[in-house]
Amino acid sequence: MGENCQNCGQIVIGNFCSNCGQNSTFDRIDKNYAKNEFLNLIGYEKGFLYTFKELLLRPTQNISAYLKTNRNKLTKPLTFLILSSVIYTLVVNYLQIVIENEEKFKEIYGNSSIITIFNWIQGNYGYANILMLLFVAFWTNIFFRKYKFNFYEVIVILCFVVGESMLLLSIEPIISKYLKIPILSSAIYWLVFAYISFAIGSVFERKFSSYLKAFSAYIIGMLTFGILASIIAIIYDIIIK
Repeated sequence: MGENCQNCGQIVIGNFCSNCGQNSTFDRIDKNYAKNEFLNLIGYEKGFLYTFKELLLRPTQNISAYLKTNRNKLTKPLTFLILSSVIYTLVVNYLQIVIENEEKFKEIYGNSSIITIFNWIQGNYGYANILMLLFVAFWTNIFFRKYKFNFYEVIVILCFVVGESMLLLSIEPIISKYLKIPILSSAIYWLVFAYISFAIGSVFERKFSSYLKAFSAYIIGMLTFGILASIIAIIYDIIIK
């Protein structure tokens, strides 16, 4: 015979009350409890930091698990992408990298609306990444058309991978601003592209051709997005100006 639930009074058999879901026992509040609460607070065992850690160490296993078996521990893909993009934007804005890039663009494009679109992308990486992912997903589906992943599943894969890459790229402005070691900054970009290629490609199949296809799909998707944005800016300039 079980004991009565301290929350609703029903008989409890096992570790949880079948009526209200309350635990049948409570751990004492001690240093272990405090440690677990802190880890839960910062999301180390379940949440944003946990997602960052797992996608960095085991991207293939975690993305595949999210698609097929367990969606409880990782942060929702779209939320992860937007939060990661916001963090990158804050780092770039704080270090005034946007201002430096804007001056370079003005030298190239003058008063073209391309600069306006560029500034919007710089200030809204979360939304810009979502738009860009539509093109990357399109090309990914073409390159991996023999695999049974639909468009929405590819979007989920890309949200996780691009979100992780934005967090990794947040290191580059710091190095560029304070250490000023060009070769190290370039190495970070190459490492991020290598991560993107591996993380996307290995979800489909772990072989070199998959990594090459993933890299190609990502680059072509980015170029398609950039070209389309530039065309829209040029058409706007022709019509309005």
